[in-house]
Amino acid sequence: MAAKRHKEPQKMRDCAASPILFVPLGVFRGHCAPTIFVAICLLLLPVTALGQGYSPAEAPGKMKLPEGFSAKLVASEPLIRQPVAIDFDDRGRLWVMQYLQYPNPEGLQRVKVDRFSRTKYDKVPEPPPKGPKGEDRLTIIELDAEHPGAMKGKDFLSGLNLASAFQFGHDGVYVLNPPYLLFYADRNRDDVPDGDPEVLLTGFGMDDAHSVANSLTWGPDGWLYGCQGSTVTANIRGIEFQQGVWRYHPRSREFELFCEGGGNSWGLDFDDDGNLLYSTNHGGFVMLHGVQGAYLWKQFGKHGELHNPHAYGYFDHVPHQSFFGGHVTVGGIVYRGEAYPEKFRGKYIAGDLLGHGVYWHDIEPRGTTFQTKHGGELLVANDTWFATSDICLGPDGCVYVADWHDKRTAHPDPDADWDRRNGRVYRIEYTGSAPKESGGTPTALRGRETLPDLAKASSDDLIKFLFSKNHWLATRARRILGEKRDMNVYAPLEKIIAESKDEHEALKALWALDVSGGFDEKLGCELLDHKSPLIRRWVVRLLGDPKKVAPETSTRLRTLAAEDASPLVRSQLACTAKRLATKDALPIIKNLLARETGDEKDPYIPLLLWWAVEQHAVAAELDL
Repeated sequence: MAAKRHKEPQKMRDCAASPILFVPLGVFRGHCAPTIFVAICLLLLPVTALGQGYSPAEAPGKMKLPEGFSAKLVASEPLIRQPVAIDFDDRGRLWVMQYLQYPNPEGLQRVKVDRFSRTKYDKVPEPPPKGPKGEDRLTIIELDAEHPGAMKGKDFLSGLNLASAFQFGHDGVYVLNPPYLLFYADRNRDDVPDGDPEVLLTGFGMDDAHSVANSLTWGPDGWLYGCQGSTVTANIRGIEFQQGVWRYHPRSREFELFCEGGGNSWGLDFDDDGNLLYSTNHGGFVMLHGVQGAYLWKQFGKHGELHNPHAYGYFDHVPHQSFFGGHVTVGGIVYRGEAYPEKFRGKYIAGDLLGHGVYWHDIEPRGTTFQTKHGGELLVANDTWFATSDICLGPDGCVYVADWHDKRTAHPDPDADWDRRNGRVYRIEYTGSAPKESGGTPTALRGRETLPDLAKASSDDLIKFLFSKNHWLATRARRILGEKRDMNVYAPLEKIIAESKDEHEALKALWALDVSGGFDEKLGCELLDHKSPLIRRWVVRLLGDPKKVAPETSTRLRTLAAEDASPLVRSQLACTAKRLATKDALPIIKNLLARETGDEKDPYIPLLLWWAVEQHAVAAELDL
């Protein structure tokens, strides 16, 4: 199955292929630069900066990894091509979204293209299967029982048209196929959709295929989160935005813009405390920290102003020390597996699209937010065709990396020439965790042999899985508990919340209780006295999510604002106050502003308080 190395002339393959040449040659929009300029640049380039395009068989041997680590090829062309998103299902099988229709949707005509490649089309396509059939496909990769050591693939979906992301849950698969969020049911688990998809949302932007909605991720609160990138405009249920993090609730069917801004983000994750961290394409940084109702950085000249003209400020990127590599961070995750040495746990691992590698970073507290610093290189491809498009954690605790693999990494215009022949997925393994009995075959891909059947797991077993150090298992157990809605889990989870000496264990129990339907205002008011600030912070958030509270809850939140010692709790109180009715919000805001806590020096709290004040400024005459 290994493809032959491309027999192209030994020359600079593309002006955008080298991170060194990316910026100065970008103005040529994909055309070759003047001969003299190219000659000068070639003299300055190290040998490894030239495009290689190594075959799947060669590529792992060219990669550089830390001592004790190695990269193993999991799947490659022709089985998969142009992978844009990867993840494992509950049976331990790898799924790959192949973005073969990129960059132009099928069946639409361009009406206008601006200088930022934003495109207007002649119509809005109907959702699949009625709309134009594109080349995108969602493929399941698993071991081929008839050919030991080989992989085989089968399409769960084909004919998609600019499909950028997927996520499992509720007996089916959620798929982003802008302008739609779709749900394909597969209740009998036969890998064949039960019928046409249900259209859950419509209105995601299609203006630029390199920044459409992406990165479907379950939040600890049971909402389905996603990013939308820079040069597209969405309008969903009257909410217009260019970029930011949005969320959709599968039961209430509610849609929200969680926070606005972030540039061309592609990848998001939640840390152990439930903080939302998402990727960036802005040089010198690796992430943004999104909080509820916040406004974040935009490249304003290109992306437009914030939608709130009275925001009077925004949160910038998480400050980063010792920046290394290119300027596009992709698919970042907080590592919480057991397959790597302990020092990697809690580190931010992200792809570097233009740096042709995968790096890890330290995350350090900075008030109620964070700062980061470069930790090291987890994988250096030594191949400028290597282009990380996504990263995920496997059931085996290893990091899996999708490689778009193309000589081109820029998007100079809608008619740029893309090589659609290639695509790979690699597993980064630590020597001590390599499954010897399978000849190096990734443990995650052996499915039922090594994983519990989560679909058949009892509620008691799922509760046990919640506290596994295997984050992959723990998050799926929580999601399935949310789908089962078993009232029998309420009492044991409440007991853990009240009695556990481990605040993160208590927090996991709170999240599971909430998604299972066992959290209500009465319990929330009781938990506002919990010893852990993490619990109190999340209780405040859960109480405020419906955007209305009972009078007794309003009183408790007002008291908490006046008395709570934790800036984390006060930060969330400011976010929640922005959501609540004015009569409930103003006393909370007033008590927060009246306190002498030093919050004025916090990187986030002052602006969060202003945004809460501004939200209610028209509705009431403030007396603060």
